[in-house]
Amino acid sequence: MTLYVFAGFPGKNLPPGQRLHAGGLQHCIEEVEELGLLEHDPAVQYRKEGVFAPGEADELLYPVEYRMSDLCLRDGMTWDWFPENWSFGNGVTVHKTSASPEYKTVVHGTDLNLEEFLARYGTTRLAELELERLHIRHEGWEKYEARWLPGTCPQESHVVHLTWLVTTHRLPPFAYDRIRDLIEGGAEPKDLHRYSTEPDHHFSTTRRWNGQPAFGGAKR
Repeated sequence: MTLYVFAGFPGKNLPPGQRLHAGGLQHCIEEVEELGLLEHDPAVQYRKEGVFAPGEADELLYPVEYRMSDLCLRDGMTWDWFPENWSFGNGVTVHKTSASPEYKTVVHGTDLNLEEFLARYGTTRLAELELERLHIRHEGWEKYEARWLPGTCPQESHVVHLTWLVTTHRLPPFAYDRIRDLIEGGAEPKDLHRYSTEPDHHFSTTRRWNGQPAFGGAKR
């Protein structure tokens, strides 16, 4: 088996109603365009540490074989982006992680906000003070930031979309390129009429992120 990880989600740049969700992409890969066979066996689990047969004492079957797309690597996400014990499951997964750094407005050169500064130092001419926005680097954020290549972790509230799939065999180059284009390149799936009898069954519903902070730096 091989795990393939791509940046974004299927049809990100396509109009609403033409964006395949995980089941639709799976159907497209296996049935419509016949690009490859996916692993669906629930008795096999693909994890960061290896491929396991789950049970009372999970049996390690063999090491992980994976490929991160060039776009993932360009954005700063390598295999180390996934923490220990991360489970990829099998088949197709469309994943979202949201994260929000915390900031505090402080008096320049200190970690005190204006009220804290005045309480400590007393009356001060405002003209002599400069305020700046300080990133509060708590432990949760530092652990999250360390998952990225140095200097690539976004420093504002953001959402990371990834799509991965586990195949029974390595994909030939033409199949990999086509799946990459479906997920990262905005390519339209072929033979859309094959989906039209049940459009809601294969296409995702558009939802807007409300921008709410994720406690602790990140949320899977």
